[in-house]
Amino acid sequence: MVAWKVIRPIKKLPNLQIHRKLTIIPIVLCVGLSGCDYLLEPIEEGPPSLPTPVETTTPEPDVTETPTVTASPEPTPDEVNPEIPSDGDTSSSEEIVPEPLPSSTPIPEPTPVPQIEAVFEYFPPGDLEPNSGYGAVDPTIYVPDMVFPIKSAPAYPQSQVYRFGGGIGGGDQCDERNFEIAWRDNFCENRTRSTTSPYCPSQGVHVGQDIRVGTPQGCMAERRLLPEERLRYEVIAAEDGYISNIGRYTVNVRAGGRIYRYMHMNMAALQVTLGQEVKAGDVLGYVSNDFGGTPTTLHLHFEIKHNTAEHGWTWAPPYTSLVKAYERREQAPGEMVEAN
Repeated sequence: MVAWKVIRPIKKLPNLQIHRKLTIIPIVLCVGLSGCDYLLEPIEEGPPSLPTPVETTTPEPDVTETPTVTASPEPTPDEVNPEIPSDGDTSSSEEIVPEPLPSSTPIPEPTPVPQIEAVFEYFPPGDLEPNSGYGAVDPTIYVPDMVFPIKSAPAYPQSQVYRFGGGIGGGDQCDERNFEIAWRDNFCENRTRSTTSPYCPSQGVHVGQDIRVGTPQGCMAERRLLPEERLRYEVIAAEDGYISNIGRYTVNVRAGGRIYRYMHMNMAALQVTLGQEVKAGDVLGYVSNDFGGTPTTLHLHFEIKHNTAEHGWTWAPPYTSLVKAYERREQAPGEMVEAN
């Protein structure tokens, strides 16, 4: 094949006509041989261009380079402890992997506080038996640390006149229903006497709390005994003090600015004498029905009398103090129930 660049120097001939004719010859040859299509491009007039030198690249020998071992520099404090990278240090070729966050320890659920079941029920203070009067709606606990006056037997504060076996309630005092009902206040209950208290809305009222004691079976057993033989249910001092008075059917314990009066105990079997010092919890006597010859039920009548600046010595509602004292004795709560 005739190269186009070899023929182009013919252009130097003075006879331009010869140049054109000679130019056709390689074109025809290339077209016939179909190998010089690029020669059909138009030829620019002007000085001939020099041949472009062809650069030859000598292939480099395939030699595997041996890695050069260089001594490692002394580690810096930041490299010794990679957990804390130096500020702005990006030259290290090792990738610093952040320390994984500690897995969150699940917070244990709080241990539920065991619920202590109520051991007794009680109506609100001042909620008396129906048709028995109007009580003192007073939630004040006048003696928050006193001891319950019955040592260990079950107790049921309630009316002894308007419940079964009472003078108005009728029926039998040992009726099981008297030992199943919730506690009920009977401070300010209607009575025929003229006693009164500034806490009661009317005069001629009951100024203590009656407490039925024991069980129906115990009630029937006590009823069959002579009064002096009744030693089943112990009565105890509510507070430290001394015996300030002993009447025909009453015993008073003086304790600072308070006087506790106990009524209807077995007076033939008292465990204290006049002037004797007593501690809270000491046995005073036993539940009975002594009332100077007047019939009454087997129960304890309990009063709190305190000395106030407004009224001097006067009776205070004992019901709420008894509720709290019984809870401490039983080491379990009571539950207030709906009033009628």
